[in-house]
Formats: sequence, structure tokens, C-alpha cells
Amino acid sequence: MSERDLSDVNRILHFAKLTEEEILPTSQALYFAPENIHNNDFRLLELNNDLLKVIEENRPLYIKGEDNDEVVLCTEDSTFHVTEAETSNNLLLVRPLKVSSDITENSERTVETVQICSIFQEYLEAVPGRPHLHKLYDLLSETTYKGPEYEFELGDKKLYTLEELKDIVQASDKELADALKTMDLVEIDGKIRQIEFDYHFRVLSYMLKLIDENSWGLDTIDFDETCDTLKDLVSEDVIKSLFEKYTEESHVIDGIQLYRYKEHNICQFFARVLLKEAGKFNFEDFVQAWKDSVPEGMVPSEDMLYGVAIINRKSSPSVIWSFEEHTLPDNVIERFKILFEAKDKWTVPEISPYIKPLTTNKLDVNALLAKHARASKIDGVKYYSAKHAK
Repeated sequence: MSERDLSDVNRILHFAKLTEEEILPTSQALYFAPENIHNNDFRLLELNNDLLKVIEENRPLYIKGEDNDEVVLCTEDSTFHVTEAETSNNLLLVRPLKVSSDITENSERTVETVQICSIFQEYLEAVPGRPHLHKLYDLLSETTYKGPEYEFELGDKKLYTLEELKDIVQASDKELADALKTMDLVEIDGKIRQIEFDYHFRVLSYMLKLIDENSWGLDTIDFDETCDTLKDLVSEDVIKSLFEKYTEESHVIDGIQLYRYKEHNICQFFARVLLKEAGKFNFEDFVQAWKDSVPEGMVPSEDMLYGVAIINRKSSPSVIWSFEEHTLPDNVIERFKILFEAKDKWTVPEISPYIKPLTTNKLDVNALLAKHARASKIDGVKYYSAKHAK
């Protein structure tokens, strides 16, 4: 077939009732490539405005996971699930194609050849979604740190650095960091380890005991002194990890940076300790035991129990039992079902810690509650219950 020339273009203009002045000087004639145009050398990926902006600003995009995982695309702070979509209109991949901004209006009229390289009836789309964190929990649970005397039990099990987890776990760096903050972890020799609960309690108890032994205030904790005193009992890596989890900088005295223990974090952990093997606990007895267990000067409060326990005041006497967020399923519908089976009415502060891990950039806690629960007010307080509860 001969290539089109200006006479062909003029004939088409005549049939279309257009003049030369109404078109740009460069006309482009499309031809199918001689090779197989139904090949799999290319895949089309549709990007939303957020992802397009990431590319335009030259920020990184990551494909995360292992060979058998579904495809996940991550920015620095969000996760997108890549799925396949079909289109009723053929999509053409062509080259080289000029757009209007590439054509000079005052240039001479020409006809250029453009080749159709591929035809697509389907494409990929990146849909905003939640990170896949189950693999993180599975990997770290296999190598729980119970103390140096138990390390022989690891055998040839693989330990992971933070960078290795970033490659394997299908979550953005920010989402992964947020998930790690909620877990009981220590970093030992550069490897991220989940710390066994009883060992966690033992080491934290050693650390808190130094408050009385050194007559420290809750906001005058000395890190170096803590490490030096406990070096024969606990590795510095473990002390450092728990110190970062439970303290924050307070002030500097004589050039020494001092720290304060985070009251909320400490009290919440001791609540978990008391409830771990207790089953249902008389609430008044629990509160007294809780107050007696925390360091002097710390005051437990009910909001510290959100996300770790449920209080039932309808029973006589009132009872409390362990109910931790990480034990719930990732499926939204299943999670709400279990929540409302455990407690029929929740305030927003009570239920939020259990819902927050399911949120996305498009769906926050309030949006999820509006979609999956029913709101009501009792004595001016808003409660949420099952969508179809009586």
C-alpha cells in the first residue's frame, strides 16, 4: 500500500467540508506495524491524579511484594492495588505521534507517518487500598525474641532488616512505619524482632525499678545509667528499643539529656499484663490492681484501655476482659461483625482504635462508621451499633 500524501489529505478535507486553514500544517497518517501488534511487550497502566503527580514530581514509586503476591504499587505514603480492567474501545499504542504543541502553525504542510505498534482491549488500573500487613505479622512472629538463652531455637530461620521488610511487605514506607510502631518490637544487630510478651514485661520491669533505686523523677530518666546498670541482664539493643518505645525527651541537666516515661504507654502495657491470662476480670478489682502495678506517680485512666480491652457495665458486677485490635480480621465486614458481637454499643473513642487500621486516604474512621454502623444518641452521647441491630 502506498503512503498517503497531501493530495490524499486534501481529498479527505473536501469530504469533511474543511479547508486547509482549519487544520494544522502537519498531518499524520496511521499505519499498522508489520510485526505482531497483539504482543505482550507492553501493558497500559491508568494513573489517577495523585499517582500522576508523583511521577511528574519525580518522586519514587515502588512495586512491592514477592513473585506470587498480587501486584501492589506504593508511593512513599500510600498503597494502590493494581487490577486488570477491560475496555470496549480498542486502545492504540502509536509512535512517533505529535500533539498540537509540537507543531509549528506557520510551517509548510507535510504528511508524516505514524506507526500503530500495539492494540489493547484491556489495561491495568491502580486503585487506592489498604496495605497488606499480614505478611509482616507472619514473618516477625516466626522469630520472636525471648532472650539470649533461647536464640538457639531459631535454627536457620531468616531475620529481616527494616530495608528487607520494606521490599517484601506490600505497604508504603509510612504505612509500614506506622504498623511497626503499634507492635512490640526490638531491633537486635540491625534485625527487626518481635519481643515475646513475658520477656518484654521482665525487661520493662527492670527499667522501671531503677526509678526507685536511683530516686529519679518520672521525667528525669537517664538512658546511659539505665544501660550501664542493666548491661549484665539485658542487651543494650533491647534496652534501646524499649527506651525509644516508652520514653521521650524531657530536659537537659548539666549537659545530660534526660527522658520521661510515657504514662499512657506504660499504663496500657500493665493493663495488658493484668488481662493477659485473666479471662473476665471484676472491673473494680482490676482498677485497684492496675493502680497498684504502675510506677508511683502514674495515674491509669479508662481511655488507656481503648484498643486493648472491653468493659461491660451491664453485668453485675461490671467486668473487663482483653480485646486487642491485632487479634481481629482484616476484612472490614468481619471485623465490624465481631466488634458488635463483643459489645453492642460503642462510643467513637472506644471503637476508633479498632477501626483506624482499616482506614484509607479516601475512607477515614467516621466514613467507615457511617457505612458499616448505625448511630444513635443516649443522654447526648453518640453511640454506634450494628447496622441492622434492633
